[in-house]
Amino acid sequence: MYTDMSATTSTTTITSDPGILCFHHCNAKVFCFTLPHTCPHCNAPLDADADADVNEDEDAPSTVDKAATAGPQSPATAARLLPFRLPYPFVRATQHPCAIVLRPSTGDFLNDYSNATDLHIAVTTSGGDIVEFDRDGLRRHRRDDNPREWWQSLLVGDLPEPWHDYWDEMLQQICAQSMRWSMASYEETSHNCYAFVLAFLQALGHGQLSEAAHSKTAFCEKYIVPRTTTAGKYISLYRRLRRNGVHVHRQQPKLRTKLKSSSPSAKVCDGARSTGKVSPNGFSSNSIGIIGSRPRPKLCTIEE
Repeated sequence: MYTDMSATTSTTTITSDPGILCFHHCNAKVFCFTLPHTCPHCNAPLDADADADVNEDEDAPSTVDKAATAGPQSPATAARLLPFRLPYPFVRATQHPCAIVLRPSTGDFLNDYSNATDLHIAVTTSGGDIVEFDRDGLRRHRRDDNPREWWQSLLVGDLPEPWHDYWDEMLQQICAQSMRWSMASYEETSHNCYAFVLAFLQALGHGQLSEAAHSKTAFCEKYIVPRTTTAGKYISLYRRLRRNGVHVHRQQPKLRTKLKSSSPSAKVCDGARSTGKVSPNGFSSNSIGIIGSRPRPKLCTIEE
């Protein structure tokens, strides 16, 4: 039987896109919440420098929310200075049916997450209800309740609409195993929210998503790490801007190197922990280790 849960997140929690903007000027990338009148790097007016030496950013998102800069500009200047809005990596879980969603066990990603924070994983139904398993047993949050703790989640994986009825059917079968998912059966490191989600995906039998669910490590590497990598970079940048108001990243020349490896692929086993390294741009690469069966991600080195 499902039980209800009340929201515990602070009212000051940021639960929507804070709107991080990026533009290029004087061979630098500038990140900010509000567009300045002058370049923070060279102090040149942003509406008058038509000859700025700006490089194309090959890593810029393919889909951007473009905003117009203030003041009269020539077409060349506008093309160089036109900002874009960084894609927001988080979603409201109830808005994504038949999905696997992830959030910090306490608080939210932008304000509260640290490298020592545990993550909590759950499943949504075709109607947007959230089904989760933790120390309080199996619980279901109705979409209409719109639980605040799930307002800032990562979308780990989902299925197209033709699979929705079957998704609900298999989820109901897993949840019907009341003794398996009772409060008494919960164990923090071996029979937890992660075990519940993997058991459901294995029963679902949907291609690569279910295939990866047979291995705790494989599922983390293929479906969790890519999402937390993107989220980690966004969190670090957001906190820098919250602290300093603006962040300037000077673009470095790209070096073409060929890496040699003694083996064709890396091997990761359950119980292993990988580590992240700080990259030249100040961000760090993501890593995720497995302790028991619970994913413990290190999004990045988060500075305060």
